[in-house]
Amino acid sequence: MFLVANWKMNMTRSLIDGYLDVLAGRPMSGLLERKRLSVALAAPHIYLDYVNREVHRRKLPVQIVAQDVSTRTSGAFTGEVGVPNLLDIGIKGSLIGHSERRRFFRETDEDVVAKTGLCLNGGVVPIICFGESRPDRENGVTLETLRSQLEPVCEEIVRAREEGIYTPFYLAYEPVWAIGSGVNAGLSDIQEVVTFVCEAFPWPDPPNCLYGGSVGLENIRELASSEFLSGFLVGSSWLDPNGLLNSAELLPQTERTAQEGVRFK
Repeated sequence: MFLVANWKMNMTRSLIDGYLDVLAGRPMSGLLERKRLSVALAAPHIYLDYVNREVHRRKLPVQIVAQDVSTRTSGAFTGEVGVPNLLDIGIKGSLIGHSERRRFFRETDEDVVAKTGLCLNGGVVPIICFGESRPDRENGVTLETLRSQLEPVCEEIVRAREEGIYTPFYLAYEPVWAIGSGVNAGLSDIQEVVTFVCEAFPWPDPPNCLYGGSVGLENIRELASSEFLSGFLVGSSWLDPNGLLNSAELLPQTERTAQEGVRFK
């Protein structure tokens, strides 16, 4: 399984050093190998280069991904960070379309498609977030919302494959009503969504699906029992490195290998 710790707008260099020291102080390599897990840290842009260098210096079996990427590649776009910038510092994965980007920064489905295309073309693995709001769920339009988000993404991935571009991708289901609420989607909810996502679109490759939304020590084992999930995208619970490692310890050893071909280095 693939575990992504989303640091969001948190961390300083001293906190990062402490986080990585905890990871280095426990037998992480053996844990990940035994459980067949891979781990990525989604750091703020300003710390990506620092975290990447420190992870390599400590020889940690951890990958580093960005939390977002621009719809542009270069030019007069103050404050933006493009795919070439990520590649220049050795970052080969990025979250795209996180619910907070959609909610607070008005990121649109069209933006997500543009970013997906740029990542695929540049060799940056996109972790494409999608999910419904509470009103969507209460009004019974969850699947319609997900279709509007993912259909153009699928078309973009198909187009890339037709052009001979084989950059892998992940899909991350994050029901907005569950994020940070302490309310987690049940296994039946997740199964319904992931089954729909896998079957409703002509994906050129079987999609690997992550789940994020109030995941913690109390429920990760149950959620991981789902044969439909390839991992988790977790925020606050994994700002503590012990939370990440303790979660990994709880996960069952798996024989599933669908996600093993996805690498960021």
